[in-house]
Amino acid sequence: MKPTIWVGKNGYTEDLVAEVRHQLDARKVIKIKWLQNSDMNAEEVQDLAKAASAEVIAARGRMVVLGAKNRGKVSETTPSRRTPPKNLSARNKIKSSFLGKK
Repeated sequence: MKPTIWVGKNGYTEDLVAEVRHQLDARKVIKIKWLQNSDMNAEEVQDLAKAASAEVIAARGRMVVLGAKNRGKVSETTPSRRTPPKNLSARNKIKSSFLGKK
Protein backbone atom coordinates (compact mmCIF):
# COMPACT_ATOMS: atom_id res chain seq x y z
CA MET A 1 0.00 0.00 0.00
CA LYS A 2 1.40 3.38 -0.98
CA PRO A 3 1.03 6.53 1.18
CA THR A 4 -1.98 8.62 0.28
CA ILE A 5 -1.13 11.60 2.51
CA TRP A 6 2.28 13.24 2.79
CA VAL A 7 2.87 15.55 5.76
CA GLY A 8 5.39 18.31 5.14
CA LYS A 9 7.00 21.00 7.24
CA ASN A 10 3.64 22.44 8.36
CA GLY A 11 2.99 19.24 10.30
CA TYR A 12 -0.28 18.72 12.17
CA THR A 13 -2.94 21.19 10.99
CA GLU A 14 -6.73 21.30 10.77
CA ASP A 15 -6.44 20.85 7.00
CA LEU A 16 -4.59 17.59 7.62
CA VAL A 17 -7.36 16.37 9.93
CA ALA A 18 -10.01 17.26 7.34
CA GLU A 19 -8.12 15.42 4.59
CA VAL A 20 -7.67 12.35 6.78
CA ARG A 21 -11.41 12.28 7.53
CA HIS A 22 -12.25 12.70 3.85
CA GLN A 23 -9.96 9.88 2.76
CA LEU A 24 -11.11 7.54 5.54
CA ASP A 25 -14.69 8.01 4.38
CA ALA A 26 -13.63 6.97 0.89
CA ARG A 27 -11.08 4.23 1.63
CA LYS A 28 -11.47 2.99 5.25
CA VAL A 29 -7.67 2.48 5.52
CA ILE A 30 -5.02 5.06 4.62
CA LYS A 31 -1.25 5.41 4.95
CA ILE A 32 0.38 8.66 6.03
CA LYS A 33 4.07 9.50 5.61
CA TRP A 34 5.92 12.30 7.34
CA LEU A 35 8.74 13.88 5.35
CA GLN A 36 12.26 14.18 6.80
CA ASN A 37 12.01 17.92 7.41
CA SER A 38 8.80 17.67 9.45
CA ASP A 39 8.61 17.14 13.19
CA MET A 40 6.64 14.10 14.26
CA ASN A 41 6.11 12.28 17.52
CA ALA A 42 3.84 9.52 18.78
CA GLU A 43 1.66 11.98 20.68
CA GLU A 44 0.82 13.90 17.49
CA VAL A 45 -0.11 10.65 15.75
CA GLN A 46 -2.50 9.72 18.55
CA ASP A 47 -4.00 13.24 18.53
CA LEU A 48 -4.50 13.04 14.76
CA ALA A 49 -6.20 9.67 15.05
CA LYS A 50 -8.48 10.91 17.83
CA ALA A 51 -9.38 14.12 15.96
CA ALA A 52 -10.17 12.17 12.77
CA SER A 53 -12.18 9.44 14.58
CA ALA A 54 -9.69 6.81 13.46
CA GLU A 55 -7.53 4.15 15.02
CA VAL A 56 -3.83 3.55 14.54
CA ILE A 57 -3.38 0.18 12.87
CA ALA A 58 0.39 0.29 12.43
CA ALA A 59 3.22 2.76 12.96
CA ARG A 60 6.78 2.31 11.80
CA GLY A 61 9.36 5.00 11.39
CA ARG A 62 7.76 7.97 9.67
CA MET A 63 4.79 6.00 8.34
CA VAL A 64 1.43 5.41 9.99
CA VAL A 65 -1.56 3.37 8.85
CA LEU A 66 -4.94 4.61 10.07
CA GLY A 67 -8.25 2.78 9.88
CA ALA A 68 -11.76 4.18 10.12
CA LYS A 69 -13.75 3.51 13.26
CA ASN A 70 -17.47 2.88 13.26
CA ARG A 71 -18.66 6.48 13.17
CA GLY A 72 -22.15 5.95 14.50
CA LYS A 73 -23.20 3.90 11.51
CA VAL A 74 -25.28 1.06 12.84
CA SER A 75 -25.75 -1.88 10.57
CA GLU A 76 -28.93 -3.85 10.82
CA THR A 77 -28.09 -7.19 12.39
CA THR A 78 -31.56 -8.67 12.68
CA PRO A 79 -33.03 -9.92 9.43
CA SER A 80 -36.49 -8.73 8.53
CA ARG A 81 -39.18 -11.32 8.87
CA ARG A 82 -41.31 -12.10 5.88
CA THR A 83 -44.34 -14.27 5.80
CA PRO A 84 -43.92 -17.18 3.44
CA PRO A 85 -46.13 -17.09 0.35
CA LYS A 86 -49.31 -19.07 0.52
CA ASN A 87 -49.28 -22.28 -1.40
CA LEU A 88 -52.40 -22.00 -3.48
CA SER A 89 -53.67 -24.77 -5.64
CA ALA A 90 -54.27 -24.15 -9.34
CA ARG A 91 -58.02 -24.10 -8.74
CA ASN A 92 -57.70 -21.48 -5.99
CA LYS A 93 -55.36 -19.33 -8.13
CA ILE A 94 -57.92 -19.23 -10.94
CA LYS A 95 -60.75 -18.63 -8.52
CA SER A 96 -58.92 -15.74 -6.81
CA SER A 97 -58.00 -14.14 -10.14
CA PHE A 98 -61.64 -14.06 -11.23
CA LEU A 99 -63.06 -13.02 -7.88
CA GLY A 100 -60.26 -10.61 -7.02
CA LYS A 101 -59.53 -12.31 -3.72
CA LYS A 102 -56.13 -13.32 -2.52
